[in-house]
Amino acid sequence: MDKVLEKAKELKASIDETLEMQEYLKYKSLLENSEDVIELKHNVANLKAKGKYEEANNLQALYDNHPIVVNYQASKEALYELLKTIETIIK
Repeated sequence: MDKVLEKAKELKASIDETLEMQEYLKYKSLLENSEDVIELKHNVANLKAKGKYEEANNLQALYDNHPIVVNYQASKEALYELLKTIETIIK
């Protein structure tokens, strides 16, 4: 069992070094720390809470098309594809 855990740790370390993981972590951090993105997200939630759905949808579109959000989603998808490939190989 120790060999399996050792190999799992090696796999995790290898995944952490991939461009996909590096890009994902970079954009995740930017997303979590961007005042613009955070403000948009809060404004969308506030408008929805007030029943102003059309305005909320307009702001949601701005949020969804914000470069940080777009890059985050793309990096998330690339990482997902890498992990699915690894899963297929392991099976």
